[in-house]
Amino acid sequence: MNQRTRRILWYALNAVIWVALATLLLTMVGPERLTYEAPAKRGDARIVLKTYIISPTRDEVTIGKTGTVSSPLMMMDQPVGATLVRMPPGASPRASRWIVRAHDTSPTPVLVDGAPLTGEHALRAGDVITVGGVDVTFAGSRRGILGAIDWWEAAKVSHLFASPSIIADAFPIILRAFPVSLLAVFVSFALAIPGGLTLAFMKMARTRWARWPATIYIDVIRGTPIFLQILLVFFGLPLTPPWQALVAAFPVLNAAGPFGVVNSLYLRAFFVLSMNSAAYQAEIFRAGIQSISKGQMEAARSLGMTTPQAMAYVIIPQTIRRILPTMMSEFILLFKDTSLFAAVGMGEIIMRAREVASSTLNVSPYLLAAAFYLVITIPLGRVVQRLENKLAASEGGTMVRTQANEPMPVVAHVGDQG
Repeated sequence: MNQRTRRILWYALNAVIWVALATLLLTMVGPERLTYEAPAKRGDARIVLKTYIISPTRDEVTIGKTGTVSSPLMMMDQPVGATLVRMPPGASPRASRWIVRAHDTSPTPVLVDGAPLTGEHALRAGDVITVGGVDVTFAGSRRGILGAIDWWEAAKVSHLFASPSIIADAFPIILRAFPVSLLAVFVSFALAIPGGLTLAFMKMARTRWARWPATIYIDVIRGTPIFLQILLVFFGLPLTPPWQALVAAFPVLNAAGPFGVVNSLYLRAFFVLSMNSAAYQAEIFRAGIQSISKGQMEAARSLGMTTPQAMAYVIIPQTIRRILPTMMSEFILLFKDTSLFAAVGMGEIIMRAREVASSTLNVSPYLLAAAFYLVITIPLGRVVQRLENKLAASEGGTMVRTQANEPMPVVAHVGDQG
């Protein structure tokens, strides 16, 4: 069998598989559903329509004050008002039907489509069961893609980690928090660049009075967790007299800033992120500058340039080209570190996702939060990898195949320089 024949067979096999999956998806019959009115989430006074998807493994569903389907709107004292039973037990949604029975202890009459229920009643899609003053509609099954979504929601694990309905409700909430994280990382990274360059020059200085403070600062910041630094800044800085004097002089710091976050929270976030990133960028700048051949500086000086001029017009431009991939990796790491502000009450992505997760008892909002981070980190990671490959190829090295989200050495031959 030649290569062309194998390729044709491979494409044919893939086409058969995709057609089979599409047919299965479009002809799927989902599990039965019940819809009823209930109060919205905490802090919301509205009455919303809720949907209960009957698990395919469940053959009996109770409706009442403390039943499987219950609503605080039900005016009942007894626990159960009506029972739905699958006939025959264990059958699939295609081959089963549901009957409803009124419970003897129901304090109020059970109605089906407005008529009192006596004995058993075979349910059809659209039948309304009235229990304790609340209407519960037997919505039946949905077909096709909607039925597949209902199957996904009915499974405990998939519903817990990736519920489409909860993700849809959480999306606008987390979307409003997305710019908060972006603003924090962009401003902090911009502030950290001059700080890191200054620390790099101090660490390369010949005098120990400039070199030692920079070395101590870099060692302390790089040697302690950023979460610890966040806690110190957010809870310790407001207790200091300079900060209190600053807030007294500028009351606007206690007002709501962009995207509803208090300005003082932004200020502390900018401070701690830029302080942390400057230490890492200092080492990036230092390694990049020291990777440039000393002959470059000597050639610039021989042309009559001063040391600052040679650094600004010859060394730094070449350094930027070499450190750009590593700087972008540092930006990615800093963006992910903004998630730690959820612990100090700043309304960024993770904090909003945690609020939705705690109110729904479901972790699907965290999966949505991960998607918001990946929207930024994956494209930037690909750009970093391409820049690293181009740099390696231009300098005669091999292609870089490491993880794009991890910081990389500037070039291979500067690793011994820190």
